[in-house]
Amino acid sequence: MEFSRDFWKSEERLHLDETKAFFRAVGGGVLKRSSLFLTLINPVKMYKIVQNFKSIGERTPRNNLTGEGLIMGGLMVFKEGGEIVYSHREKEWGDCAPIEEVLEAAKAANKTTAN
Repeated sequence: MEFSRDFWKSEERLHLDETKAFFRAVGGGVLKRSSLFLTLINPVKMYKIVQNFKSIGERTPRNNLTGEGLIMGGLMVFKEGGEIVYSHREKEWGDCAPIEEVLEAAKAANKTTAN
């Protein structure tokens, strides 16, 4: 896998979610898709998306637009045992979780498992 070879420099294994179960979990049980047509005709939404992708491009050394681009995703932080301590749902393409919130959630999850 290109990602694990080029970016994931860890001995930890990666999981390929071929059934998109994670996306369903983030979407409240459904595979949430964004409408390309409705996005293109909404200039405010289109502006936000362009800004999101510019920001991602500045932070990411190499990216592509391959794959299922209409499925909305997100991020979840779990503590040991599976309890969700943080969840962020993508509202439009490229809507990333604020890194400060993610780091705080990771610290909180680590505190609860370290005790």
